[in-house]
Amino acid sequence: MNDEKQQKFTSKVRRGLVWVYKTANDELNRRKAESTTVRLEGFSASDLQDVEAALVWIAQNKEEKSAN
Repeated sequence: MNDEKQQKFTSKVRRGLVWVYKTANDELNRRKAESTTVRLEGFSASDLQDVEAALVWIAQNKEEKSAN
């Protein structure tokens, strides 16, 4: 892949991460708000750490809305 194609691909991925981040973050926050216990149903502590780490990575690597 040449540099121009790589940059276009990277830009598309970063734009896609905006949607993934919003959707996943909103869902996680909704589940946390609805949870009546410390643990979230369907998530082990390790799973939850992985999801939260992924959201941090996405937040750092997604294209900002103003750049779209």
